[in-house]
This record gives sequence, C-alpha cells and structure tokens, in this order.
Amino acid sequence: MAGLTTNRKLNSRIILSIWALCCFLIVFKLFLLQVFSAPYYRKASMDNSVRIVPIKASRGIIVDRYGEIIVQNRPSYSVYLVPHDVLDIDEAAAKLTGMLDMDIGYLKGIISAGWKGRFQPIRLKRDVDFKTVSALEEHSLDIPGIVFQAEPTRLYPDSGFGSHIYGYVGEISEKELKGRTDCAKGDIVGKKGLEKYYDAYLRGRNGLMYLEVTAQGRVLGKYPDKEDSPPIKGATLVLNIDWELQKFAERILSQEGNGAIVVLDVNTGGVLTLASSPSFDANLFSGVVSPIKWSEIMADTTFPLLNRAIQGIYPPGSTMKIFTSAMALYFDKVDQEKQFDPCRGQKRFGNRIFKCWKVGGHGRLTLYEAIVQSCDIYFYQLGLACGMELWEQFMPKCRFGQLTGIDLPGEKAGISPSKKYFNERYGVGGWTKYLINNLAIGQGEILVTPLQMAYLYAAIANGGIIYKPQIVREIKSVDVGDIVIEPRQVGRLPLSDQQRQFLISALTGVVDETSGTARGVKIPGITVGGKTGTAQNPHGEDHSWFVCFAPVEKTEISIAVLVENAGHGSSVAAPLAKKLIEFYFKGKTKQIS
Repeated sequence: MAGLTTNRKLNSRIILSIWALCCFLIVFKLFLLQVFSAPYYRKASMDNSVRIVPIKASRGIIVDRYGEIIVQNRPSYSVYLVPHDVLDIDEAAAKLTGMLDMDIGYLKGIISAGWKGRFQPIRLKRDVDFKTVSALEEHSLDIPGIVFQAEPTRLYPDSGFGSHIYGYVGEISEKELKGRTDCAKGDIVGKKGLEKYYDAYLRGRNGLMYLEVTAQGRVLGKYPDKEDSPPIKGATLVLNIDWELQKFAERILSQEGNGAIVVLDVNTGGVLTLASSPSFDANLFSGVVSPIKWSEIMADTTFPLLNRAIQGIYPPGSTMKIFTSAMALYFDKVDQEKQFDPCRGQKRFGNRIFKCWKVGGHGRLTLYEAIVQSCDIYFYQLGLACGMELWEQFMPKCRFGQLTGIDLPGEKAGISPSKKYFNERYGVGGWTKYLINNLAIGQGEILVTPLQMAYLYAAIANGGIIYKPQIVREIKSVDVGDIVIEPRQVGRLPLSDQQRQFLISALTGVVDETSGTARGVKIPGITVGGKTGTAQNPHGEDHSWFVCFAPVEKTEISIAVLVENAGHGSSVAAPLAKKLIEFYFKGKTKQIS
C-alpha cells in the first residue's frame, strides 16, 4: 500500500509539472505574441483593415514671362485593381482586356508584378475616359476589386507650339527608377524638355489617404486612427519665353520648312523664343502611347522630336566670317583696311581651285567690305593668314565646340576642329593647311547649333559678355520657396572694345549698305546688325542662315534663324528675322509678371 501511495504522489507531481510547463509555455507564447510579435501582427491587422491610397500631387504649371499659362493639368481617371479581391488573375485579365483596350499578356504582367501587396491597389491604366469608367462600374459585380481615382493629367497646347521647350511626361521606367528614392513604380516623371530638366520641382509630393475596409475588401470610410497626408503641388515655372513671339516664330518657320529660330535677350541670356520645326503634339504622351503610334513617330523622316535649336548641328556658313575676322584682328594679322589679292570669282590654293559665291568676283576689298559683301576669296586668304595654330587658340575662347549650358536636356556641343582632330580623322600628314580655307567661311568640319550662334552674336552686341542661355526665370514653390534665377556669365569674347565696335559696324553695313547681303532686312527706325549664311549640305540643298541683333544703338535681342535645305540666307532666313524683329518691337507693351 505504501508503494502504491508513493506512485500516486509521483504521478500527481509529474502531472502537476506538465500542467505547470504547459501553462508556462502558453504564457510565454502569449508574451511573445503580445510583446515581441506585436508590431508584425499590428501591421498584418492594419494591412487587412486599412487600404492606403496614394493622392497624386498636381504637377506644377508653366507660364511665360507675362504670366500666360502654357502648360497646365486636366482631370482624368486611373483604374486600379485590389489583388485581395481577385480570385483568378487569368479570369480578371480576360474580362478587363477588352474594356481597357490592353493586351492580355501585358495586363497580366502588371497584375502579377503588384501581387505582393495584396491589399494595395495596382494601377492598371491611367488617363481613362469617363465612358470606360462607367462601363467598368456597371460590371463591378463581375470584376471585383476595381477602383477608380481622379488624377491630374498634363495638358499641353493643342497646336504643338513650344513642344520642344516644355517636352512631355510619362510613366517612370525600370531603368529610370534604379538608384532613385524620390520616385516609385508607376510615378509620372518628365521625359523631355523642361518637364525633364525641372522634374524635381514640377512633380511635387504625393499624399496618402487611409481607408478602413472589411476583410472582404469593402470600403467602410476613413480609417479613424490615421491622419491623411495631403499632397503638395508642384512648383510653377516662370519662363523668359515670350509666348506670343514664340507662336509667331513657329508659324512663320513652319511655312518655310524644317529648321530653328532662337531669340535671346542680349543683356541677360534670357531665351525669349526657342522654335524648332517640325514640332509635335506633346498631348500624345500625356496618356498611354500605343506601340503603333510610337512606331509612326520614330519612323518619321522629319524627326519631329529633334530640337533643332539645341540638337541640330550645322555648318555656320558665312555667319562664321565675323569670328574669322575677330580672330585675325585679335592676333594682329589684319587691320580694318587690310586688302588681299582681289576676288575674281575663284582662286587657286595648292592644287585646288576655291570659288567665291559671286561668279564674277568682288574685286579688291578691305576687311569691312569683305564682311559686308561676304567675299569668300577674301576669307580664304584671311584664314590662311592665321592658320590652324591660331584657330585652335582663338575659337575655344569664344566657346565654339562647347555646350552653352541652357536649361534643357540633350544639348549638343557642335565641333570646333583642331590639329589633333584632323590628325585623328585623316592621320598625321594626311591633311593640308588649306583645310583652314573652308573653316574660315564656316564650312568643312566646323559645326554649330542655332543657339550657339545666337548667344555669340549677343556677346558681340552687349559688350563681349557671353551669358548662359536661360529659359526659366523663376521657380515659385510652396515647398522650398521661390527661386529667382539670375543672369550668369559663362565667358567673354577675347576682343577689345575697338575691335568689337568695328565688327558691329561691319554687321550693320551688311544690312544698311546697298552692297550688303542682307539689305532686304533694313527696317525704318530700327538699326539691325547681322550676317547671312549659305551653308553647303552634303545631303541636299544648302541651309539658309541669318544671325543678327537689334537695335544696334542699344541692343535688346539677338536672333538666329536656320532653315534647312532652303538655299541662300538672304532669300529665306533673313526675311524671317525681319518679321521677328518687327513683331517683337510692335508688341513691346506688355508688363513682365
């Protein structure tokens, strides 16, 4: 009996120990759940009961120097899908593909990519019209999980005016997203023009809205324990652009063909006009560009997306002669009265005959007369008098072959050749000193953009200061405050005032003298200084150039006009510049905002 009693006591102790151990484990587990695992389960609970909906910030608007709105926003709808409510991806995609006009494979890819966040909406398509929204709403029982959100979409001028300035926006790509912490998949960012250059200011900051939902995904209303985060709208860009002058420039340029027009404020570098033809409709990129439409744009042989003002590089033709003259004056190779062998329409240099544009020749000329009449024979000899050594010393001082620094992406620097350049291209000893002949008249390997010529002629007129061309004058932001962009000097022409004044007088003679190549530009009451150019083009007809500034006495603007394949500068580009000058001074009644 004693042994039986002892066994019973032992079993009771074992049972009690096991019970105590179980209680301890239960308590310990509860402790782990409530203390250490609390954040995890709190998040899981919130994910199951809270839907976080992004509130897209309104992108900043763009206005011209007088406050006229150029780029703004319009309301639109985006369609989202909540993965939690979808039982079968294939079935959902099959139902949605026709209604959203999307490829089923592409649609399934979007849904699959966002599937991890089961309770977070996946954006399927943006800029959906109201008719589609209504149709989806009618079929909400058949396609559960579909939600809509009103979001701002970019609205550009219908005419396409200014498209190369403001550019366009689009959904951020995987490549663009790499290494960035300020953007998320699906965000809209600038892709071209000012939209890209100033994207960080224009984009603003998205907000967040917290909605309480049931386990089945039904929205109950605002989540009580979370404050919504309001969006912050993007900054307003105030441009130096004169919108009326911009539209006028694009109209008259498009009538002549492909090319570019640049108008600058010579005293600040402010860009009043930056026109490129042909233009494009930036609204095509506001929504989703179909592959067919994108292929059409890429296949267009006129290259409408090319901003010819800053990306088109051309031989400057005779507009370069003013800088050849400047080089010779700077190195004391000539004076204002210097004469070379007379022009008889052609002249032999080495084993080659070089011709002048005037078949009968110009006769014997001074430097002033050679600029006014644009004599090629004179400038061949002037180039040889300087040689490549002086060329490669002087032209970089004028910033040829260098970026202007304009606040637009994709600018080209052009080419200002040197002996090293020729050695690499033709081999050491594979070229002759007579290559300078072509460079002296703006032909051969020298290549420039219309913007470069406009800002260098501006420097001739304003006292020699080379200003950075600036499209944006002010950034008005509620987030970081207003930023005024001051004029910035980036260089100076290496000329004395006397040399510069001589060049101005010669350029004025080009317009005022009866023998001047731009005498048709003469305007009563407005003195214009400028230079025509006819640039040979190996791929077709000559390009037509005219670069000028006005009024000479107190210069306000410089203009560069380039029309592709249009022939003589005096017959096409110069008349366009005259119209621009007349339009500008006629409209000088507005007050800058």
